[in-house]
Amino acid sequence: MRYVTPSVEIDTIVAGACLLAIAALVLLWRQYQQRAELDALRRLLSVEREQRALSERALADTRKQVCHLSGSQQSLRDAERRRIARDLHDDLGQHLLALSMDVRALAERHAALGPPLTRLDQHLQHASRAMRSIVRDLQPEALESGLQGAVQQQVEQFSRLSGIPCRLDAEPAAFSAGADDGMQHVLYRVLQESLSNIVRHAQASEVCVGICRQQHSLSLTVRDNGVGLPPAPRGRGLRGIAQRVAEAGGRFEIASAPGAGTALTMSFPIQ
Repeated sequence: MRYVTPSVEIDTIVAGACLLAIAALVLLWRQYQQRAELDALRRLLSVEREQRALSERALADTRKQVCHLSGSQQSLRDAERRRIARDLHDDLGQHLLALSMDVRALAERHAALGPPLTRLDQHLQHASRAMRSIVRDLQPEALESGLQGAVQQQVEQFSRLSGIPCRLDAEPAAFSAGADDGMQHVLYRVLQESLSNIVRHAQASEVCVGICRQQHSLSLTVRDNGVGLPPAPRGRGLRGIAQRVAEAGGRFEIASAPGAGTALTMSFPIQ
């Protein structure tokens, strides 16, 4: 049996302890590095969250400013429409009435001119009705009774004049406070234009108007079962609707397929 001196055993123990100490130091250093990297990552994530929050607030503020500017522009346009409607009614309307009275007076004094003057008076009556229709479209009096009554009246009038059944799907809460006067005006106008497009182009036998209110938006959907839109629709009506919706800060979506009808969805931000 080989004999090991105590000094060799001590050296072995000391060497083992040194190795353990070195290993522990290496582990501690690695833990320190990992903590430092983790802290740096946390700081980076915190900075990114702050930047994202700032960007979101800036985007929300920009949207509010755009909506405010759109609302101001819409108010100016509405005021201009009211002025034009008033001028048409008070000025052109009076001239057409006076001209019609003169034509009837001439027809009474000159019997031989009766038939052509009667036709002329009929044209004047058509012009007066067209003028009143333009005035009514420029200044929708229906909104004076509120959005719900205006939409219901428009749906009923569309069904009566076009002969196409039109159903309104909307809960009373959809018309509750949240949409200002300018937004209500835009929604009413795009509903009018959407229904008008259906009469001119859709060849539909059924129409459904849906209004849905969510927490921060009000959506209008006009759906028909007509022939659908061509692959690249170019109608001025759709462009006008898209422009109105965009100016109000909303979104405009079209879903259509040949022979499967068309659905127009307009979403507007509300408070």
